[in-house]
Amino acid sequence: MRTATLKFNQMRNFKNSNGLLSSYGSMLYASMTLGAISLVAGFADYPSGAGGRVSLVLLISGFSLSLFSVFNLKNLKNIELNKPSEVFSFSFYFILIFIAFQSALLLASGVVDTIDVAILESASGITTTAISTLNPETLPTSINLSRSLTQWVGGLGALFYVFVATPISSSGDNPSAAYAPKIFSRKPVKRMQEISILYIGLTICVFAALNVAGMGLFDSFAHSLTTSSTGGFSTKVSSISSFQSGPIEWVLICAMFLGGLNLGIIWWIGRKKLQSIKSNNELRLYLVMFFGGAALFWLKGDFVGPFDYQVRDAFFKVSSLLSTTGYTNTGWEFSSGISAIALLLLATGGMAGSPGSGFGVHRLIELIKYLRRELTRKYNRQAIRKIKVSGEVVNERELDKLQGYTAIFIFIIATGSFLLSLDSESLQIEDSIAVSLSAFVTAGPPITEAGLTNEYGILGNSTLSVLMVVGRLSILPAAYMVLKLSQTIKLNFRGLLPNEGPSDEIL
Repeated sequence: MRTATLKFNQMRNFKNSNGLLSSYGSMLYASMTLGAISLVAGFADYPSGAGGRVSLVLLISGFSLSLFSVFNLKNLKNIELNKPSEVFSFSFYFILIFIAFQSALLLASGVVDTIDVAILESASGITTTAISTLNPETLPTSINLSRSLTQWVGGLGALFYVFVATPISSSGDNPSAAYAPKIFSRKPVKRMQEISILYIGLTICVFAALNVAGMGLFDSFAHSLTTSSTGGFSTKVSSISSFQSGPIEWVLICAMFLGGLNLGIIWWIGRKKLQSIKSNNELRLYLVMFFGGAALFWLKGDFVGPFDYQVRDAFFKVSSLLSTTGYTNTGWEFSSGISAIALLLLATGGMAGSPGSGFGVHRLIELIKYLRRELTRKYNRQAIRKIKVSGEVVNERELDKLQGYTAIFIFIIATGSFLLSLDSESLQIEDSIAVSLSAFVTAGPPITEAGLTNEYGILGNSTLSVLMVVGRLSILPAAYMVLKLSQTIKLNFRGLLPNEGPSDEIL
């Protein structure tokens, strides 16, 4: 009897720790977020009746989801994110529930016909990826607005995850977690306010600049949302190339460059903390990759036309790749050498603490310094050298995680490209790698013409969806959730009780 009682209590505690409360809270926040997006988007076409069924579905679902959230607001105070497991459970369930809800809306509105495409479109939105099978020029204004708002919310959520949720848990694999309180306020609520003000301010500035540059009001608004979030959804099927405007491209170049920056850099500039900026190694490498990449693109690329056009084209492509935004102004046809540079920029992504994804400039610095140290030790076993990034010492545990992260990063891309190749016989291996990488770093359309037009089946769409979600959450939190779900399945189907859930130590 005692054993049975003990097992029951262990099971109860295990279930609580495995995210029942986190999943419930995630459902409330997902309902609240999607409800607000649906209501705003639904009214965009409703007065004119242009949206028809789509507007009606958005309004009804938006009202229902918002009402459900309002009646359950009192339960949000019970949600606490004090441990890594709670932080990652909440983020994981939020993304999955949001994708599920939005997929149902897309199917109900008739925008898509199959569940795999609906999931792909939904995942692409909330993870700030621009992979899509839809033609935005044939979609009603409400859907285009919904897509843009979803990416904007996804970008803000990514910043909250990095600067607020992860530091609270005192863990995570994002390098910004350790020094986030040194940049912004130490109080999480105030930190959220500061981040929101910066993010909204950047969006407003991009909107105003695009409008002044000659883009229409709605297009300016939609692109300001997807640029500040480094999402990449456009209202045009040919993306930015449809506008054929130099001023618009220069505005987006600057905006994408800022989108790839650590948000703390912009905060430091606003507070005139220039010394902190000067000593930031990550910013130096980011600038080297930005300007160096543009120079290589211009020197080695096949750009034609006037000099100013060539320079603009080079900077546009580099900023789109490095920030993982995914806008296109021309085709992605490069020589083999330039393609390698493009893949490197795409894989690296922006700085830690930006809405973008990818391996990260911060991790790249750590990896370079780690390799240099190991090579030094090979010839001088007595050499002991601490690794510092921007004045912060990187401990050995973080270096161990870096090695694992790098190996898993390569493995996931390789696995994704293999599965995509199985789904499409016409896709070359180099194209499948580019597509897999683009999805995993949430960069949008891959840097290959084949990937832009290729339509996948259920296997391909499912693979892309998983890659986007894992890339948005980051590898180690996603690995944690896989372990946790496996233990939950064990409990439900075998009645076995682990002593504890997956250890937070892996994070």
